[in-house]
Parts: sequence; structure tokens; C-alpha cells
Amino acid sequence: MTVHSDYSVPSVQRPAIRKALLIAAAALAAVQIASFGPASSASAAASGIGITVEGVVQSGWTSTLIQGTAYVPASSFATALGLSLDWNEATKTATFAQGNRKLTLVANAKTAVVNDARTALSGAPVVKDGALLVPARSVAAVFGASVTWSRAALALSPRLHPFAQGGKQGYVNTFGETVIAANYDQVNEFSEGLAIVSVGGKFGYIDAFGKEVIAPQYKQAFDFSEGLALVELDGKQFYIDATGKTVISPSYDELFDFSGGLALVRKGDLFGYIDRSGKEAIAPQFEDAFYFSDGVAGVQIEGKYGYIDRSGKIVIPAIYQHVSDFSGGLGLVQAEGEEGEGSFGFVDATGKLVIPADYAQAFSFSEGLAAVELDEGFGYVNAKGEKVVSTAYGDVGDFHDGLASFEQDGKYGFINRKGDIAIKAQFDSVEAFDRGLAKVLIGNAPRLIDAKGRIVAIAPAEADAAAPAPAAK
Repeated sequence: MTVHSDYSVPSVQRPAIRKALLIAAAALAAVQIASFGPASSASAAASGIGITVEGVVQSGWTSTLIQGTAYVPASSFATALGLSLDWNEATKTATFAQGNRKLTLVANAKTAVVNDARTALSGAPVVKDGALLVPARSVAAVFGASVTWSRAALALSPRLHPFAQGGKQGYVNTFGETVIAANYDQVNEFSEGLAIVSVGGKFGYIDAFGKEVIAPQYKQAFDFSEGLALVELDGKQFYIDATGKTVISPSYDELFDFSGGLALVRKGDLFGYIDRSGKEAIAPQFEDAFYFSDGVAGVQIEGKYGYIDRSGKIVIPAIYQHVSDFSGGLGLVQAEGEEGEGSFGFVDATGKLVIPADYAQAFSFSEGLAAVELDEGFGYVNAKGEKVVSTAYGDVGDFHDGLASFEQDGKYGFINRKGDIAIKAQFDSVEAFDRGLAKVLIGNAPRLIDAKGRIVAIAPAEADAAAPAPAAK
């Protein structure tokens, strides 16, 4: 099967929001190098190029351009990616390490050593005002992390993935190399710098170094979202911060993740929203409701769906059979059909149907394209509604990391943005690529593959997920 980020008929399952953030300040201090000290952040800050980690803006350190290459302060960069860092002042040599992978570079030298092999850097590391600055993209690539430009900021992604070994679980990088040993009963993807792990049936959180930040103690634990995570202990649900401190304990029948500064809650059969103080921001009044995205959230009123803003004001009337979260400035909607299911189109933030509801099936935008059902098979349209990719496949997925799944003769593979086959159809089930790897099934065996289709690690089985996202009842 192909897994879409949104379905043509929205499910009541609400996936946990994953927006990685730099780990807590206490954890940051653990790897700061005395030789660099505060000057590391101060020196880079003068350059003024912002840095994000998984889309979240960072404070205290920035990037600078030197002859067209983006440089970052070594110590803060290492912390963001979960790397250890050793600095030899006498030789001006820095050694980054993660798992069995080691990078050694020297100030003012454009070559470095990865384990025992020499490699070229995009620019020579430099010492400025007592701080070591390193070429971001070159260092990140060595450890399987990614560095891209996004909205005039340098966007970083550590890209660690759960894997299984000997009945236990841990984390690998995008090369399939062990970064955090498989010592846990269950693990989950990283979110905001922390990942859920399970030991002996209890859940807690670790950081990218594998350090236990919040000890396993909860019956249930969910991903961090906007700085808070929902947990359950002794039959009660409440929200904690990244230190494990209880922040709010709202009294509702069911609680969900935060999005857009508000958390979805259920009281009886109705849904509403609370703010970060636990105060009721939008009273429970909706028959169904979803997370906020692009400033709006889908809600159900008298059997029909529309959208509200963060004040609870209806900004797009509830006239649709179904709606999905906004993505790329557009929301997927299903119009009313004369006999059952209606067709699909897309609305903008004003409620204007900018792409007519002409499709029997359609899915939300991802990486600027949306999958839609055409006469000859599935294809993709852009935000103007123009058909840009056509295929003959009866099932396709969303684009992630530049690849989308497709089905052919009962097997699944991946196509690129031109519609060409990038990984031939050979798997029994696939999930979307995420931060460099995708989970696939070969028979009943779960595996992780890279963008070339190469198996790099054994993936945890579906039943081994650390904790499912909360779901509306």
C-alpha cells in the first residue's frame, strides 16, 4: 500500500506533529567546547543569516557566507546534529564524531579526513574571533544530515531513524550506521530534538546523543509539539516541557498535540481548543476538528466541514463533505455529491475554489505538487491547477525528498518529479521518504531504504511503534 500524508477522505487518526527543534539548553551545554565558548555564537551572530532546525528558528547562533559557502559555529552545529566535538588548540584541529563515523579537519585546510579517507570540503574551516567556523553543507553530508536554504535561512536536519536489531531498537543515520545503540524495547522518530523510547513498558525521552533526558515513567508518551508533549501517568493525561516538568493538566475527556499555539481537546462528543496556559481558547462545539495549519483548522458543523481561524471564527463556511489540512497555502476539500461521495478540489485562505472540484480522488499538496486522479491514471498538478506530471499508475503517493511512491502489478516503487522511475516497483508496501530514508515491506519484513533503493537497515515492525498519535473517539 501507499501511504499519503493526507487521505482523500480524512481519517480521524491525527498524526503526531513532527517539527524538530534544537534540544533543550541544558543538553546543549554538554558539548560546548571551552576553547570556543560564548564567542562561537557571538561571532556568527554578527553575520545575521538565520538558522532553522527542522523548520524551527534557532536563537543564539547564526550562519555567515564566506565566498558563497555557508559557515556555522562548530560547537553549536555539532550540538544541533548530535555530534561530539574535540578541539586541539595547538594544532587547530577539530574532530567531529557520531557512532563509528569520524571527521577530522584543520583550520585553513580545504581537505579533511573521514575515518581513514581524505575528502574535499566546499571551503576551508576558519578561526574568527576565537571561534571555529566550518562549512555547513560539507560537515553535515559526512554524517548523513542535510543543509538547505529555506526562506533566506539555513535549514538543518539531523536525519536519524529508528532501526531494529536483536529484538531491540535504536537509531541509524542515513547510511544505515548505528548512531544510538539498539538498547530499547521501542523507539519513535525524533521530534523537536527528543525521541520517545520505551523500557520495560514505560516511556521516556532521549536526545540526539542517546542521553536520557526524561526517564521512562509514563504509560503513554507522544511527540513534542511546539515545546510541549502529551503524556499519561496514573490514568491522567497532561503536558510536559523538555525537562519533564508538568506545565498544564487540563481536565477534558481527551487531549491532543499543540499546533498554531493551540491544542485540540475533546469534551463529550465535541471538540475545541486550549492555549498553552490551559485556558479554553475555543469552547468545545465542533462535531470533529483537526490541527491548525497555515493559520486555519478544519472543523465539522452540522455534518459539514469548513475552516476556522485561531479565534474560532469561521473563515471558510462549512459546506463541504470533507476537508484536509492546508498545505502550501491550499486546502483539499470534497464537494457534496448528488449520490454519495463528491469530487475533490482546492481552496485558498479566502475560501475561493482555486482548483475546481473536478477530481474523483485528490491528495494534499506536498513539495509543490498534489496527486490527482486523471482519466489515464494518477498525475500531479501544481498550485495553479496545471497538470505537470502524468502517469499510468493506479496508485501514487505524495512527494517527499523529491520522490513519490507508485504501484505497478501489485508492487511498489518510487518516481521522481518528472514521473520517471527512480526505484523500480519491487516492494510489497511502502511509506513516504522522510529525511533521506523510506520504510518498505519485503514480504512481511520491514526495511529502511535510501534514495537509490538500497536497503540500509532493518526497520521496526509496525506493531513496535513507540506510541501512536492520539486519535479522536
